[in-house]
Amino acid sequence: MERLRRNLILALALALAVYVVLAVFSNFDHLVATLDNFDYALIPAILGLVTLSYVGRFFRWMYYLKLLKVSVPTGINAAIFTSGLSMAISPGKLGEVLKSVFVRRVSGASIARTAPAVVAERATDGTGMVIWGFLGAFALNLPPWTMLAFLAVAAFGIAVLRSKRFSLATERVLRKLPFVNRFAPHLGDFHGASNALLSTGPLLVGTIISFLSWGLECTGVYLCAVGLGVDKPFLLIVFVFAVSSLLGVVSMLPGGIGAVEAGLYGQFVAVAHLSTGVAGALTLIIRLATLWFATLLGICSLLLVQRLFGDASLEPDEPQHAAPK
Repeated sequence: MERLRRNLILALALALAVYVVLAVFSNFDHLVATLDNFDYALIPAILGLVTLSYVGRFFRWMYYLKLLKVSVPTGINAAIFTSGLSMAISPGKLGEVLKSVFVRRVSGASIARTAPAVVAERATDGTGMVIWGFLGAFALNLPPWTMLAFLAVAAFGIAVLRSKRFSLATERVLRKLPFVNRFAPHLGDFHGASNALLSTGPLLVGTIISFLSWGLECTGVYLCAVGLGVDKPFLLIVFVFAVSSLLGVVSMLPGGIGAVEAGLYGQFVAVAHLSTGVAGALTLIIRLATLWFATLLGICSLLLVQRLFGDASLEPDEPQHAAPK
């Protein structure tokens, strides 16, 4: 929980600085006036779509655990999955590995065995969002080079994770380093699970689930634009959101804060030709409905899971007793 507090304080401080800059660039008075005109009746639909998108991603999580032959009761698994959203503010969302810690408490499965499921989630989040970006680029006759670059990064990352040679080289390096050498014996399990989850079949299934789930969230984002009276094509809003989200992942900033906002605001002005006030207001609403709503859901669920299993520890896999089911 202390790690979450530090992440949250850092993210909030960074977000405050970013949103102050956003308000300055957007003309504060214009920003406030635009927000006042937002159709707040759309909020339940927006948050409902975002929530449904995470339901879809939960099915992907269950699919990965099934491939790894790890069994967790569905209700407990849902709480564990949702608790991971508290780490939406971690760099690249990789803090979601805490889900593996809680899965170990329930099933006894090692962190090295289930952490690749978190990595596979991030990889297929990327491939699913790249597809949406390509659809937007082609529909709007925009150059596809940006999306091709993101696709190349995703393909390279997947190839590295599946590489036995890379795994062995990393293990040799870790064995020579103090403090982290205790993780070296677990790299074999990590590589084996990564190779299984990122092979062609699971990668395709994960990407399809990701594409559909992101479609729900993209629809929620489009409703954010509708709520402000923005009359722009659905795929234009999706393209801006896809590129900005991928920029946030590549930046490795906590929650992508700063990178995503810059991508959204800059493209809403340059590509969608919105006024600075509307671009700033739409950027702020999208981030509240996606990043910060997910973080709130995650924190609430994390408090519940910690009451059931205690605090999470990222110590390498010591023997665990599975929690009563």
